[in-house]
Amino acid sequence: MRMAWDPMRRQHERCREVRAQMSNYLDGELERREASGVKRHMLWCPNCRHMLRNLRRTIEGLGALRDVPVSSDERPASV
Repeated sequence: MRMAWDPMRRQHERCREVRAQMSNYLDGELERREASGVKRHMLWCPNCRHMLRNLRRTIEGLGALRDVPVSSDERPASV
């Protein structure tokens, strides 16, 4: 018995594929064709767009922590 083509299932599969590529996309590590596919997907998928925006903010926030000086009282003891 053949499964009928299910557009919703295909959409969910594509979302999983795109989400697996998000970090590499933000880092500029995807080939041009892959990056274009991610961009195209973001145009119509609000959930993945939201996830990418949150990932970008998380990365920016973590990057900002590098610039925050740590006092000697807050540093972990050497082992």
